[in-house]
Amino acid sequence: DSPYPRSLKGVRAQAAKKLERKGKVVAENRGEVQFTEKGISGIAVFELSREVSTGGACDVVLDFLPDYSVKEIFGLLKQRVYALPMLSTEDLFTGILHNKLGRTVCRAAEVSAEHIGDLSDKELNKCAKLCKEFRIRAIGTGGFDTAQVTAGGILTKDFDPITMESKLVPGLYACGEVLDIDGDCGGYNLQWAWSSGRMAGLHAGGLSNDSNS
Repeated sequence: DSPYPRSLKGVRAQAAKKLERKGKVVAENRGEVQFTEKGISGIAVFELSREVSTGGACDVVLDFLPDYSVKEIFGLLKQRVYALPMLSTEDLFTGILHNKLGRTVCRAAEVSAEHIGDLSDKELNKCAKLCKEFRIRAIGTGGFDTAQVTAGGILTKDFDPITMESKLVPGLYACGEVLDIDGDCGGYNLQWAWSSGRMAGLHAGGLSNDSNS
């Protein structure tokens, strides 16, 4: 629920990300964020999306310059103002952020000056703060059709971790995402599917001691 992703469609940027719900940080990480027509994507975003899917709407707080403080960013912008006062305000962040992203930060800061030399310290500081705290309201995920992995499932405590057999219903085996297991991106979910599927299949077929299986 934000006007910014669509205008930034296709832009990729490294950022530190936090999910905030009712003022409390519920998840965070760091990595690439990709803006799409409907929202944000990328591996680091996928890893945070579970909290949105299961916990509901929250604020995504993006820090595009995590290695710099607001004061340091303000200093960089101030130096640029001194050196190039006639530079277009749209180019304030050229060389610091992706051009589209830099222009979007300026637009979000509601600066109206034509040249950066006309920007006040207050406006420069607001731009610097937005680099560190660019907020997007996340109201949901792309749903099952675009999911990389599913969250939820039957309780793992009810299944033998070696044989994958149910402790409640003898002869019933489960594996993969049928069980309540989901991991970060990087092949972990595929590995779990293959490993648990093999164990369930071997034990269900009574082949667990067959070295040729």
